[in-house]
Amino acid sequence: KPRQEEKHTVLPVSIRLLETAAARAAESDSGSLCIHGSEPGMLLIVAVVEAWVQQSMSVEFRINDGTGRLKARYYITDRQLKDLEGLGAGQYVSLFGNVRTAPELHFAAAGLRPVRTADEVSYHMIEVAHTAMKLQNGNVTAQPKSPKTPEPKKLESQSNGVIPASSAVELQTPVKTVLEGAALRTAVVDFLKTEGDGRPEGLEFDVISARLQPATSACVREALEHLVDAGDVFTTIDDVHYSCV
Repeated sequence: KPRQEEKHTVLPVSIRLLETAAARAAESDSGSLCIHGSEPGMLLIVAVVEAWVQQSMSVEFRINDGTGRLKARYYITDRQLKDLEGLGAGQYVSLFGNVRTAPELHFAAAGLRPVRTADEVSYHMIEVAHTAMKLQNGNVTAQPKSPKTPEPKKLESQSNGVIPASSAVELQTPVKTVLEGAALRTAVVDFLKTEGDGRPEGLEFDVISARLQPATSACVREALEHLVDAGDVFTTIDDVHYSCV
């Protein structure tokens, strides 16, 4: 009997991924929350704490991983009080648990600890992207190849070697408008929304710049920096990958 591949026991996720899954679950007939085509088990998030309210039996706080914000709750015992020393708003934490949709969407943490190094934050987002691509590729069936587009016929040579004026007009390449300022920023956001949807790692700068030609790379970079400062766009796995809020 062939050995079945074991499912992930802990699935690294981003907050945006959880919000998208919760929205799809609300629209489905079953109401079950699925991530990458299957119901998740234990989830792992790395994020910064923005609000922290410690009570006698639990801690309620809000986390932000750069893709979204989410409420979280952690029930504690006397033994676990020491684990919470030094934790609070502004502290990066790694937490595992499950997502709950009642009474509202929140993360029920089964455990948490402070992040030891800044590399953990980047490594986690890379793991989120890598796991997403691995699981999605496993669920995608092979699609039939589209028929090859026939090559256009070459123009027959004229007896005098001169192409008629009407043909020359048809062969002229349409001139693309160079986007600048607000128009360029709007085009950047629209491209990130359409092409970056479902990609936790976002889109690379070179891809964005190539799409918005003939705008120069410097203009595209300036537009991205303006959008990052405004909070409409953020970097993901490194300084050259971008996604929109």
